[in-house]
Amino acid sequence: MNERRTARRAPWGFGILGAGLVADYHRRAIAATPRAELVAVADADTSRHEAMVRDFGVPAVTERELLADPAVAVVSVCTPSGRHAEQAIRAAEAGKHVLVEKPMALSLEDADAMIEACRANGVTLAVCLQRRTEPAVKRVREAVAGGALGRVTLAGAFMPYYRPDAYYAQADWRGTWDGDGGGVLMNQGIHLIDLLVWCLGDPQVVGAGAATLVRGVEVEDTAAATLRFPGGALATVAGTTTAAPGFAHELRFHGSEGSIVMTGDSVTTWHVPRDPESPPPATEARAVEAGAAGDPRKVSYDGHVRLVANLVAALDGEEELIADGWEGRRSLAVVLGVYEAAGIRRR
Repeated sequence: MNERRTARRAPWGFGILGAGLVADYHRRAIAATPRAELVAVADADTSRHEAMVRDFGVPAVTERELLADPAVAVVSVCTPSGRHAEQAIRAAEAGKHVLVEKPMALSLEDADAMIEACRANGVTLAVCLQRRTEPAVKRVREAVAGGALGRVTLAGAFMPYYRPDAYYAQADWRGTWDGDGGGVLMNQGIHLIDLLVWCLGDPQVVGAGAATLVRGVEVEDTAAATLRFPGGALATVAGTTTAAPGFAHELRFHGSEGSIVMTGDSVTTWHVPRDPESPPPATEARAVEAGAAGDPRKVSYDGHVRLVANLVAALDGEEELIADGWEGRRSLAVVLGVYEAAGIRRR
């Protein structure tokens, strides 16, 4: 059945804009999706084009050429965060659907401009919040949002990550307000903040503190905040990139009738009396490896595979998009709210 459908319809042509570390995740995800095909890759550094042809297996072109290519229907924006908005808007104005890495922008004004540009040009905007696609996360959200924990009173995201000075030295935009838009919360922590928002709604930032304690960068390497969600639940968010050697993050939901804890990608506590027949998905009793908590190259690309598959299905009219521009804006708003409460912001 899938083979017949593929024979009738050409795959969606993808172009990758930006050839850094995360671009390889998009390359792999596109290759793993039957209805997607990588057509071209572009990077501002033309001296890398020969290596890009070898690494990506497609022509290396300029951004202008990529946006003008009729074979490119979808643009994956994998450039530094500070360039996401301008490039996503140009892609939309060229009639391309957009898949943009997190954070989608560095300000709510830019996020709104991206959403409007895609709406005005009749194209789809998707944001790389791939943790939403994890089977265990989807099951946790179903329980939390569905009321299986009773009234949620306390939640939290704890992120003891590690990024050495060498990580920030890889590129001159890393660790800067203009390039990164923030530190541990904007770059690494936005994924777990997104899951809190996805499960509990849009919060008010009650209080926050952030500082650069160890790393020689402009942005924060350590931050903590208290959030109040609709319904009254309080949550703590704490993260750092200085916790050597890096540890698995933890996501918690506690309610009047049950509790769920995720450590890394695994559900390690599933106390849900209202749903006793459903075993906790991907539960592991063993200690969870730190993995990407200490090295971003160890992040699995499975989430990007599911994300690209969801985007293609949405373009085909077969599924709802799991993270559109409005959804991407929600977690961005929380991070910016924490920065404001902590008294730090982009200069």
